[in-house]
Amino acid sequence: MLLDEKILTKKQLRKNALEKRKLFADSGILKKNSSLIVSKILNSDFFKNAKHVGLYFPIKNEVDILSLHKIKDKFFYLPSCVGDKLEFRHFNGIENLKLGSFGILESVLPSINPEILDVVFIPALMANKNCYRLGYGKGYYDRFFSQNKLKAKKIIVVQSAFVSDIFVQDFFDVKCDSILSEI
Repeated sequence: MLLDEKILTKKQLRKNALEKRKLFADSGILKKNSSLIVSKILNSDFFKNAKHVGLYFPIKNEVDILSLHKIKDKFFYLPSCVGDKLEFRHFNGIENLKLGSFGILESVLPSINPEILDVVFIPALMANKNCYRLGYGKGYYDRFFSQNKLKAKKIIVVQSAFVSDIFVQDFFDVKCDSILSEI
């Protein structure tokens, strides 16, 4: 019964986060915060030192960092859902995207060995202060990180209003290296 209550709680948290993100998008806060986060990334040592960068295509009012792909001295990759697995594929522009799993735009270019990634930016509905994320509940990123040996820095990208300790991670959740927000 306790497990069912935890799942219900996470479902409610997801619903609440999606509603709150819509308000942030409608009011212009999301756009402002996305811009601030992109600036922080551009000025960070971990990004300056990275050559191979995993991005994500923003959906459902996620923080938009996709403009980073215009940086010329780096290689960028987007996640693609293949069955129950996540793989990263080359990304060099919107023209090489197609509608994929869950209605998310994915790259049609070849997949890569994930071991080459230096940094992976990960979207989240929420994050807790222990660097665990609350996603949409399918476990794609957690499986990807637990099944691959990565040197990549795992960075949760989320607005500061969505960083909280109101959820507790489960045993299968993978801890990330840091949380990046607008503050």
